[in-house]
Amino acid sequence: MRVSAFNPGAPNLQRGRRVYLRGNRYTVLRARPDRDTWILQLGGLTGRNAAEQFAGEIVEAAEADVRRNDADSYFIHEIIGLRVVTDEGRDLGIVTEVLQTGANDVYVATLDGRELLIPAVAEVVHAIDPVAGLLRITPLPGMLDESQ
Repeated sequence: MRVSAFNPGAPNLQRGRRVYLRGNRYTVLRARPDRDTWILQLGGLTGRNAAEQFAGEIVEAAEADVRRNDADSYFIHEIIGLRVVTDEGRDLGIVTEVLQTGANDVYVATLDGRELLIPAVAEVVHAIDPVAGLLRITPLPGMLDESQ
C-alpha cells in the first residue's frame, strides 16, 4: 500500500492511529516501510486474502496521525502551490506537480505556460516555507534556459 506523502524523510504511520481505505476506517496495528511502500497490518482485516484486496491503494490519514521523521519532511500537498523564487528573488512560477522519480523528487514549476523541472536536492532547494508559500532555490548551471 502507498502512503500519499512526500519524502525526504518519509512519514511514519503510528500504531493505534486511524487510516482510511476506500472510505472505510481502520486502525494501524503494525506498520513498516518496505523500499518505496509500506506494509501495514490493520485492525478489521484478518488474513492475507482480506488485505490483498487493498494492495496498491492509497492510504489516507489525518496529518496529525502521521509522524514525520524530521523537520525537513513535507507532504505533497504542502509543496504544490508554493511560489518558487531564486535566492535573488526571481519568480520562477508555482509548483504544480511533484514527480516521484525514485532517486529524488522533482518539482514542476509553471510560469506563463512554461515548465521548469527542479530537482528536490539540497544543492538546489534551500528553503521550503509552506506558511509563507515559498520554495527558495539556487538553480544549477544551465537549469534556467534563457534562450526561450
